[in-house]
Amino acid sequence: MPINLLSEKGIIKKSLSEKYEELIQRPQLAEYLSDHIRNWFKKTEKFIQQENPFPKFRKKWKIWNSEFHKNKSVLNDKAIQECQAFCKLVGIPFDYSFWYKKLESNNKEKGIASSLLLKEWQKNLDKSQAQWELKQIELARRKFLTELEKWLELIQQLDRQLSPLGLDFGIWFDDSLGSLTPQSIKELTRWANYFSQDKEAQKIADLLGKMRQIEQSSKVETITQTISVPVPVTDVNSKEEIIGLKLGKDLEYVIPSELALMADPETAILFDLKYLESKLVCFELQGTAFQDEQQEITTEIEIKEDNKLGPMILCVDTSGSMSGIPENIAKAMSLYLGNKAKAEQRKCFVINFSTGIETFEISATKGIADLVSFLSKSFHGGTDAAPALRYALSLCQSENYEKADVLMISDFVMGSLPETLLSDIRKQREKGNQFHSLVIGNLFMENRLKTHFDNEWVYNPNLHQVEQLVKFQQNIL
Repeated sequence: MPINLLSEKGIIKKSLSEKYEELIQRPQLAEYLSDHIRNWFKKTEKFIQQENPFPKFRKKWKIWNSEFHKNKSVLNDKAIQECQAFCKLVGIPFDYSFWYKKLESNNKEKGIASSLLLKEWQKNLDKSQAQWELKQIELARRKFLTELEKWLELIQQLDRQLSPLGLDFGIWFDDSLGSLTPQSIKELTRWANYFSQDKEAQKIADLLGKMRQIEQSSKVETITQTISVPVPVTDVNSKEEIIGLKLGKDLEYVIPSELALMADPETAILFDLKYLESKLVCFELQGTAFQDEQQEITTEIEIKEDNKLGPMILCVDTSGSMSGIPENIAKAMSLYLGNKAKAEQRKCFVINFSTGIETFEISATKGIADLVSFLSKSFHGGTDAAPALRYALSLCQSENYEKADVLMISDFVMGSLPETLLSDIRKQREKGNQFHSLVIGNLFMENRLKTHFDNEWVYNPNLHQVEQLVKFQQNIL
């Protein structure tokens, strides 16, 4: 019995709509849900085909049925035993003695009994197979619905907690959601709720999320346009001006000398005769009308390309000095900016660094599991920003991260950067990349005379405010 995809999809969506109707109506989730149901359907269909125990019994039935109709022979004790074995397997009562006695009677009754046995066997076979398939579909559907409800409950829970903070969790609809644990959800909501408690942190995140757009480019294109040009044409039906004389019988346009004929009875007869023959001398009038004529012209126009936000590379300090409040801010910023980048379909790459580096890319197909993993980690170890910046520079040279904005989040309690690295940053900046920093705390600022970043935000975690917003223009490197 073939499974009907449309029917199954309807049953599943109806079961989910009672509790998650508003959620599953979202276009992005509805599309993902349809794909998920389609994949489940294919797996279920394949399972039924591979695990179906009835084809071997049907094969035996076909052999006996062919033998009976082809050779006109009656069934024997072996056929009865095989039919009995099948009925026993599927739990259908079978009266062996009844059929055995029937097959010991005369040939005519044997033939009738054999035909009846085969029909009963086929009926039980069809019924049992249909029941087995329906049961397997029901079991698979229940399991699938349980998984879907668990997944939708997770999305609904996160969506309710993140939406008030301006974070759209709907963009993370992918299979990795299934791997999130209650602890993972707790971590996500913890860092999301950080913004509701710290409005200044949210302001910084909004500012960072609106970092420099890629410069708008324009190009000149030559195009051919069809335009309508009004062209004057003669309109004989328009009586605007006199252009001459003509013979006719239009009394309103008859010249005065012709009208004078009617003043004398003797000449009036001549006027009537001219009128009847349309030979009165009349003024000829016409006008001018304008008609639109299509003409093709060639012109040059300037086309501006749409603005789009550039890629983003986050370098996050995960050293021991960042433990505590700076760690909270770094994680909250990573969650917010990662979500914003994915929502705006921007490329976003995260580099965690202490003495070494760990990387992951927030893309259209993955990211949430890696992001949660990062949010769950404790910060420890020393600080060496050079490997992270070198990795960021290598990304900037790739096509996907051309003109990317690089943001380093750190307390900047670290040694100086190598001169060769600073030189490479200078060269990359000339290619259109910009380098920004979010300094958490000001432990180092008293002795710091210059920066290596285009923009630098200094955040005081104790006062929960931005103490400095520095834009270095002349002291870069």
